[in-house]
Amino acid sequence: MEINQHEGCRLVNAAWELKVNVVSNQLKVSWTERSTGTRMADDGYLYRFTIPSLHGYRVIDQLEHLVCRLLNEQTIEIRGKAAGLEIIHHFTMSCNQPVMEESIQLVNTTEETISLKHIEMGLQKTFTQDPGWHGKPDAVILPELRNQRLTALPFKHAADDLKGMDRSYTFMDLLARPGEEVRTAENLGCMYFPALHRASEGWAWEYELFTLGIFHFSSVHMMYSVIAVEAYPDRAALRFGGAAMVDGEPAILKRIGKGETVQLGLTRFEQVAGKYYETAYAFRAFLDHQGCRFPASFNPPIHWNELYDNPEWNMNCPTRDFQSKTTRSFTYTKAWIEQEAIKAAQYGAEALYLDPGWDTEFGSFLWGEAWLGSEQAFMDEMKDKYGLQVSLHAPVAPWTSQAGFVSSWSKEAYRKDRTGAILEGSLCLGSTSYLDEAAGRLLDHCAKGAGFIMFDGNNWNGGCWNETHGHPVPYEKNDHMEACMELTRRVKMKYPEVWIEMHDMISGGSRTRYTPVYYQYGMEHSYDMRWGYELMWNPLEDLLEGRSLALFYYNLACNVPLYLHIDLKQDNEHGIVFWWYASTCRHLGIGGTHRHPVIAESQKMWMKQYKRLKKFYTQGEFYGSATCPEEAHFHVLPHENALVINLFNLTTAFRDIKGEIDVAVLGLDPDLWYFVPQPNVAMIDGKLKWTRFLPPLGADLLEIWPSDSLGHPSSVQNS
Repeated sequence: MEINQHEGCRLVNAAWELKVNVVSNQLKVSWTERSTGTRMADDGYLYRFTIPSLHGYRVIDQLEHLVCRLLNEQTIEIRGKAAGLEIIHHFTMSCNQPVMEESIQLVNTTEETISLKHIEMGLQKTFTQDPGWHGKPDAVILPELRNQRLTALPFKHAADDLKGMDRSYTFMDLLARPGEEVRTAENLGCMYFPALHRASEGWAWEYELFTLGIFHFSSVHMMYSVIAVEAYPDRAALRFGGAAMVDGEPAILKRIGKGETVQLGLTRFEQVAGKYYETAYAFRAFLDHQGCRFPASFNPPIHWNELYDNPEWNMNCPTRDFQSKTTRSFTYTKAWIEQEAIKAAQYGAEALYLDPGWDTEFGSFLWGEAWLGSEQAFMDEMKDKYGLQVSLHAPVAPWTSQAGFVSSWSKEAYRKDRTGAILEGSLCLGSTSYLDEAAGRLLDHCAKGAGFIMFDGNNWNGGCWNETHGHPVPYEKNDHMEACMELTRRVKMKYPEVWIEMHDMISGGSRTRYTPVYYQYGMEHSYDMRWGYELMWNPLEDLLEGRSLALFYYNLACNVPLYLHIDLKQDNEHGIVFWWYASTCRHLGIGGTHRHPVIAESQKMWMKQYKRLKKFYTQGEFYGSATCPEEAHFHVLPHENALVINLFNLTTAFRDIKGEIDVAVLGLDPDLWYFVPQPNVAMIDGKLKWTRFLPPLGADLLEIWPSDSLGHPSSVQNS
């Protein structure tokens, strides 16, 4: 029913009360946590649209014909109009959980295509009421907010963050430090630029007694959960929830067709009894519910990557550049690769991963028969003689073009610039010509036995205005991502059992993440895993410099599998490299022969341990402990009431690695008896507690099994 505009609309459950009211054509929102009286939103709802105008751009920050009504006991609907669009806005509050969901639709009610330059919508929370706060480093943050903090999910620390710098902000941080966003620059990759906001898949807003999770999901249009400071003459407010464009995405808002409806994803607000770790688990459960979770039977083959011992990738000539490199005929011979297959079998790998060198030239997808012999015979021999599948590295159009290897592709696939001029040697991934030929070549390899394909080099290489390509003109980032998915679908539709890894569809092989971690995963004929942020070259350095902490935080908050191969030559005698990446990558690849024979033999032993426990790492639930941050990893099989614990000493000093975690968090039956590796671990008072003295850069592996388990559980000391 329609609600009196002076009384407004009200939703309430055991945890929250939400009041929405239209006053002077502004939407006023009051959102209160009932047990503490905490005001979670207390300012007007912000609607801001930036649209092209005759002399630049015009900002609209007020809706026309704004009304709200109660659709039912759980949902408030707000409607209004702006920029030729009808805005349909819903808040839906759970009856029995501290959960509320927000959704926004934009409907083009005109006869013309509407283009938006930018949108910013969201709830607001006032955090300073000092009229003179502008430019003051000591601006007065409201007392009740001074110790609160907002931390990004899943990347509290990302792979491209500096050591010791986390994406965790007090209100003073938000006020004093500029925001940022990742933007694309043709031929320069993805870089950070100053911005008025901060974007992440989700945020953990830590209050004193609870944490508010602010999660956003949109697998169709690329969007993030955005927070920003809104400056007013007499106050500053935090904007959160709602929707916002980041680096011009979602691009569909630039061309909303006549009668078209755009759904701006789903925002979920969830009150969590705990801090950051518990909120990460809540976000992970939210993504699981959206279908963004590894299959229950997830069991990818352990790779041996020939690259780390094969000189092909590292061959240099003082007088010739990479583009003229023609060394495959003597560095990538069948005899050489067969030596790698022998190593793969010795280490217990399950597939031989062929990095660049297997095809006639970089990214041609044509088998290098001149130096490898018959492809079918090669595949059969790897399987029959060594028990190995064959996995293929497949760099697609952007990287192929950048490397200068395009001779095997039709010139019909060349990009055009905005003037219509052909960009010689620059392939368009979205070209029908390229997609048809690429899919055909890849399907041929699958028919011969290839079991895994890595789509690498799929970074955004700029727009395309070639009208013969069969893609929208101009060809934008969302079209490029659709082309990545189309190539995946063509393989998966015929060979659903073939594993496909997808690098970030905009930043490609980079430490910098552009697309949301769940984007397009779980859809029909989609990819199986994401790339582990290029942490393959210097895995020990990446761990010491904090870059690989990103993998830990990723797993706390996301169950979309990661794949990474690592160079074993960089490991130490404790196996910190092997066990860290085995613990944080559900699909593991290894390679490289350590120069110290003792360590090399130890690595083979660790592989045996890993394979015995592989199910924990590929199918287990991942947890961490705030009492032992980043250095304790738990892999739990709840239905078996069993877990393995990986402990790490990430410092260069001898230390006790100790902490505790509630058994209930791990999903274990608290009434069972368990075999525990004494004296390192104890289960008491509803908690799992551990203490382990580890050497510098040490690693340890412990196992816990229920008393009725089969076999002989044991603790395995790796340090």
